[in-house]
Amino acid sequence: LNIRRMTLQEITFIGTYTYAMDDFRETAQAIFDGRLGPLDWIETRPLADGAEAFAALRAGKVATPKIVLRPWDV
Repeated sequence: LNIRRMTLQEITFIGTYTYAMDDFRETAQAIFDGRLGPLDWIETRPLADGAEAFAALRAGKVATPKIVLRPWDV
């Protein structure tokens, strides 16, 4: 962020988050452990396929509404 530009142009920046990191870790682990039931509405792909995944979403060529990119499978 260019703080000088924000100050001179009186730009307001508002950030937010919806969970604490511990909550995120617990939920992610529950997903990985399969404790949340079938997640057939989620597709996973390696991080390296991110651009291709977004292009497929934009083109309507993805059957699932959510794609999770796995950074450990570069």
